[in-house]
Amino acid sequence: MKNEQITPEENATEHSTSDRRRSFLKGLASIPAVGAFSSLFTPGKASAAMNGSVYNLKGRYFESCSCTTAVCPCLFLQDPTEGYCKAFPSWHIEEGNLGDVRLDGLNVAAWLHSPGPLTQGNWRLALYIDENATDDQYNAIEELWGGTHGGHLQVIASLVSEYLGSTAAKISWKEDGNTRIMSVEGVGGVEIEAYEGADGKNVTLHDTPLAIAPPHPITINKSTRWSYQDNGIDMLLSGTAGLASDFTYSV
Repeated sequence: MKNEQITPEENATEHSTSDRRRSFLKGLASIPAVGAFSSLFTPGKASAAMNGSVYNLKGRYFESCSCTTAVCPCLFLQDPTEGYCKAFPSWHIEEGNLGDVRLDGLNVAAWLHSPGPLTQGNWRLALYIDENATDDQYNAIEELWGGTHGGHLQVIASLVSEYLGSTAAKISWKEDGNTRIMSVEGVGGVEIEAYEGADGKNVTLHDTPLAIAPPHPITINKSTRWSYQDNGIDMLLSGTAGLASDFTYSV
Protein backbone atom coordinates (compact mmCIF):
# COMPACT_ATOMS: atom_id res chain seq x y z
CA MET A 1 0.00 0.00 0.00
CA LYS A 2 1.41 3.37 -0.99
CA ASN A 3 1.79 5.98 1.72
CA GLU A 4 0.63 9.43 0.69
CA GLN A 5 2.27 12.48 2.20
CA ILE A 6 0.41 15.72 2.77
CA THR A 7 2.16 18.71 1.28
CA PRO A 8 2.49 21.98 3.26
CA GLU A 9 0.00 23.58 0.85
CA GLU A 10 -2.57 20.83 1.43
CA ASN A 11 -2.02 21.05 5.17
CA ALA A 12 -2.54 24.81 5.08
CA THR A 13 -5.77 24.35 3.09
CA GLU A 14 -7.04 21.78 5.56
CA HIS A 15 -6.30 24.07 8.51
CA SER A 16 -7.97 26.98 6.70
CA THR A 17 -11.12 24.92 6.16
CA SER A 18 -11.13 23.79 9.79
CA ASP A 19 -10.70 27.36 11.02
CA ARG A 20 -13.60 28.52 8.79
CA ARG A 21 -15.78 25.72 10.06
CA ARG A 22 -14.95 26.44 13.70
CA SER A 23 -15.82 30.09 13.17
CA PHE A 24 -19.24 29.10 11.85
CA LEU A 25 -19.78 26.52 14.55
CA LYS A 26 -19.11 29.04 17.29
CA GLY A 27 -21.31 31.63 15.62
CA LEU A 28 -18.47 34.11 15.23
CA ALA A 29 -18.27 36.77 12.56
CA SER A 30 -14.64 36.00 11.74
CA ILE A 31 -15.16 34.84 8.15
CA PRO A 32 -13.92 37.68 5.95
CA ALA A 33 -15.84 36.77 2.78
CA VAL A 34 -19.60 37.28 2.74
CA GLY A 35 -21.56 35.23 0.23
CA ALA A 36 -23.92 36.20 -2.56
CA PHE A 37 -25.88 38.59 -0.34
CA SER A 38 -23.00 41.06 -0.16
CA SER A 39 -23.38 42.22 -3.77
CA LEU A 40 -26.97 43.30 -3.12
CA PHE A 41 -26.15 46.00 -0.62
CA THR A 42 -24.46 49.34 -1.11
CA PRO A 43 -23.87 52.00 1.56
CA GLY A 44 -26.92 54.14 2.12
CA LYS A 45 -29.47 51.76 0.57
CA ALA A 46 -31.33 51.58 3.86
CA SER A 47 -31.59 54.82 5.79
CA ALA A 48 -32.03 52.59 8.84
CA ALA A 49 -28.69 50.89 8.43
CA MET A 50 -25.97 53.50 8.60
CA ASN A 51 -22.29 52.65 8.49
CA GLY A 52 -21.18 51.42 11.91
CA SER A 53 -24.72 50.71 13.14
CA VAL A 54 -25.07 48.29 16.01
CA TYR A 55 -27.85 45.74 16.10
CA ASN A 56 -29.47 43.74 18.87
CA LEU A 57 -32.05 41.05 18.22
CA LYS A 58 -33.67 38.53 20.51
CA GLY A 59 -36.60 36.22 20.17
CA ARG A 60 -37.59 32.71 19.19
CA TYR A 61 -36.51 30.51 16.30
CA PHE A 62 -37.60 27.16 14.87
CA GLU A 63 -37.31 25.12 11.71
CA SER A 64 -37.72 21.73 10.11
CA CYS A 65 -35.36 20.25 7.57
CA SER A 66 -35.22 17.27 5.22
CA CYS A 67 -33.21 15.02 7.57
CA THR A 68 -35.20 11.94 8.55
CA THR A 69 -33.56 11.07 11.88
CA ALA A 70 -34.90 12.25 15.25
CA VAL A 71 -31.86 14.43 15.78
CA CYS A 72 -30.46 16.23 12.74
CA PRO A 73 -26.95 14.84 12.10
CA CYS A 74 -25.83 18.26 10.84
CA LEU A 75 -25.69 19.36 14.50
CA PHE A 76 -22.77 16.96 14.94
CA LEU A 77 -21.04 17.76 11.64
CA GLN A 78 -22.34 14.58 10.06
CA ASP A 79 -23.69 14.42 6.51
CA PRO A 80 -27.42 15.15 6.05
CA THR A 81 -29.46 11.95 5.83
CA GLU A 82 -30.50 12.71 2.25
CA GLY A 83 -27.05 13.91 1.19
CA TYR A 84 -28.40 17.47 1.00
CA CYS A 85 -30.23 19.73 3.41
CA LYS A 86 -33.43 21.62 2.64
CA ALA A 87 -34.86 23.64 5.50
CA PHE A 88 -37.48 26.26 6.27
CA PRO A 89 -36.33 28.26 9.33
CA SER A 90 -38.20 31.19 10.86
CA TRP A 91 -37.58 33.84 13.48
CA HIS A 92 -39.94 35.85 15.66
CA ILE A 93 -38.18 39.01 16.79
CA GLU A 94 -39.49 39.79 20.26
CA GLU A 95 -37.23 42.81 20.68
CA GLY A 96 -34.68 44.20 18.30
CA ASN A 97 -33.14 47.13 16.51
CA LEU A 98 -30.67 48.08 13.83
CA GLY A 99 -29.43 51.53 14.75
CA ASP A 100 -32.50 53.65 15.43
CA VAL A 101 -34.92 51.33 13.67
CA ARG A 102 -36.97 49.11 15.97
CA LEU A 103 -37.82 45.61 14.73
CA ASP A 104 -39.99 44.42 17.62
CA GLY A 105 -42.70 41.91 16.80
CA LEU A 106 -41.66 41.22 13.20
CA ASN A 107 -41.33 37.75 11.67
CA VAL A 108 -38.71 36.49 9.21
CA ALA A 109 -38.56 33.18 7.32
CA ALA A 110 -36.12 31.65 4.87
CA TRP A 111 -36.02 28.64 2.59
CA LEU A 112 -32.58 27.18 2.06
CA HIS A 113 -31.00 24.34 0.13
CA SER A 114 -27.50 23.14 0.90
CA PRO A 115 -26.30 20.60 -1.69
CA GLY A 116 -24.11 18.87 0.90
CA PRO A 117 -23.07 19.37 4.53
CA LEU A 118 -24.14 22.80 5.76
CA THR A 119 -20.64 24.01 6.55
CA GLN A 120 -19.52 23.45 2.94
CA GLY A 121 -21.72 26.31 1.78
CA ASN A 122 -23.08 26.77 -1.76
CA TRP A 123 -26.53 27.38 -0.30
CA ARG A 124 -29.53 28.65 -2.26
CA LEU A 125 -31.67 30.90 -0.09
CA ALA A 126 -34.94 32.82 -0.36
CA LEU A 127 -35.90 35.34 2.30
CA TYR A 128 -39.43 36.28 3.44
CA ILE A 129 -39.99 39.43 5.49
CA ASP A 130 -43.07 40.37 7.51
CA GLU A 131 -45.51 42.38 5.39
CA ASN A 132 -46.07 44.61 8.43
CA ALA A 133 -42.53 45.95 8.17
CA THR A 134 -42.08 49.57 7.09
CA ASP A 135 -39.63 50.29 4.27
CA ASP A 136 -36.88 51.06 6.78
CA GLN A 137 -37.62 47.89 8.74
CA TYR A 138 -37.72 45.79 5.56
CA ASN A 139 -34.37 47.13 4.38
CA ALA A 140 -32.84 46.67 7.83
CA ILE A 141 -33.93 43.00 8.00
CA GLU A 142 -32.72 42.30 4.48
CA GLU A 143 -29.33 43.81 5.30
CA LEU A 144 -29.08 41.98 8.63
CA TRP A 145 -29.91 38.56 7.18
CA GLY A 146 -27.65 39.43 4.25
CA GLY A 147 -24.70 39.69 6.62
CA THR A 148 -24.01 43.37 5.98
CA HIS A 149 -23.68 44.23 9.66
CA GLY A 150 -21.59 41.30 10.87
CA GLY A 151 -22.13 38.86 13.71
CA HIS A 152 -23.69 35.42 13.53
CA LEU A 153 -25.94 36.49 10.65
CA GLN A 154 -22.87 37.35 8.57
CA VAL A 155 -21.51 33.86 9.19
CA ILE A 156 -24.75 32.35 7.89
CA ALA A 157 -24.81 34.70 4.88
CA SER A 158 -21.25 33.75 3.97
CA LEU A 159 -22.48 30.25 3.09
CA VAL A 160 -25.02 31.47 0.51
CA SER A 161 -23.91 31.34 -3.12
CA GLU A 162 -27.31 31.88 -4.79
CA TYR A 163 -29.72 34.41 -3.33
CA LEU A 164 -33.26 33.96 -4.64
CA GLY A 165 -34.40 37.35 -3.41
CA SER A 166 -36.58 38.73 -0.63
CA THR A 167 -40.36 38.97 -0.55
CA ALA A 168 -42.78 40.82 1.70
CA ALA A 169 -45.26 38.24 2.97
CA LYS A 170 -47.91 37.60 5.56
CA ILE A 171 -46.08 35.42 8.09
CA SER A 172 -47.99 33.85 10.97
CA TRP A 173 -45.90 32.48 13.81
CA LYS A 174 -46.97 30.87 17.09
CA GLU A 175 -45.93 28.52 19.86
CA ASP A 176 -48.57 26.65 21.84
CA GLY A 177 -47.16 24.25 24.41
CA ASN A 178 -45.11 21.67 22.53
CA THR A 179 -46.50 22.75 19.14
CA ARG A 180 -44.88 25.37 16.93
CA ILE A 181 -46.49 26.59 13.70
CA MET A 182 -45.23 29.03 11.08
CA SER A 183 -46.94 29.91 7.83
CA VAL A 184 -45.89 32.12 4.91
CA GLU A 185 -49.08 32.89 3.02
CA GLY A 186 -49.05 31.50 -0.52
CA VAL A 187 -45.70 29.78 0.02
CA GLY A 188 -45.96 27.12 2.75
CA GLY A 189 -45.05 26.61 6.35
CA VAL A 190 -43.81 24.40 9.14
CA GLU A 191 -45.53 22.59 12.00
CA ILE A 192 -43.39 20.77 14.56
CA GLU A 193 -43.92 19.01 17.90
CA ALA A 194 -41.33 18.89 20.67
CA TYR A 195 -40.22 15.51 21.99
CA GLU A 196 -40.95 14.90 25.67
CA GLY A 197 -38.27 13.51 27.94
CA ALA A 198 -38.67 11.06 30.81
CA ASP A 199 -39.60 13.88 33.20
CA GLY A 200 -42.15 15.36 30.80
CA LYS A 201 -39.90 18.25 29.88
CA ASN A 202 -38.69 18.95 26.36
CA VAL A 203 -35.59 17.12 25.17
CA THR A 204 -32.78 19.62 24.70
CA LEU A 205 -29.21 19.66 23.42
CA HIS A 206 -26.43 21.93 24.60
CA ASP A 207 -23.11 22.94 23.07
CA THR A 208 -23.56 21.08 19.79
CA PRO A 209 -20.64 21.47 17.36
CA LEU A 210 -22.93 23.20 14.86
CA ALA A 211 -24.09 26.45 16.44
CA ILE A 212 -27.73 27.16 15.59
CA ALA A 213 -28.46 30.05 17.94
CA PRO A 214 -25.52 30.29 20.32
CA PRO A 215 -25.39 30.14 23.29
CA HIS A 216 -28.95 28.89 23.79
CA PRO A 217 -29.92 25.19 24.14
CA ILE A 218 -31.80 23.54 21.27
CA THR A 219 -35.18 21.85 21.74
CA ILE A 220 -35.54 18.70 19.63
CA ASN A 221 -38.73 18.45 17.58
CA LYS A 222 -40.35 16.33 14.88
CA SER A 223 -42.27 17.82 11.99
CA THR A 224 -45.92 16.91 11.60
CA ARG A 225 -45.92 18.71 8.26
CA TRP A 226 -43.88 21.21 6.33
CA SER A 227 -44.24 22.49 2.81
CA TYR A 228 -42.68 24.95 0.38
CA GLN A 229 -43.96 26.04 -3.02
CA ASP A 230 -42.02 28.89 -4.57
CA ASN A 231 -39.11 29.57 -6.91
CA GLY A 232 -40.06 26.53 -9.00
CA ILE A 233 -39.83 24.23 -5.95
CA ASP A 234 -42.67 22.07 -4.62
CA MET A 235 -42.03 20.18 -1.39
CA LEU A 236 -44.25 18.44 1.16
CA LEU A 237 -42.63 16.54 4.03
CA SER A 238 -43.51 15.14 7.45
CA GLY A 239 -41.75 13.19 10.17
CA THR A 240 -38.47 15.01 9.62
CA ALA A 241 -36.12 16.60 12.13
CA GLY A 242 -37.06 19.87 13.79
CA LEU A 243 -35.24 22.38 15.99
CA ALA A 244 -36.32 25.26 18.20
CA SER A 245 -34.41 27.75 20.29
CA ASP A 246 -34.21 31.22 21.70
CA PHE A 247 -31.89 33.44 19.73
CA THR A 248 -29.78 36.46 20.59
CA TYR A 249 -27.87 38.19 17.79
CA SER A 250 -25.91 41.35 18.46
CA VAL A 251 -22.90 43.34 17.31
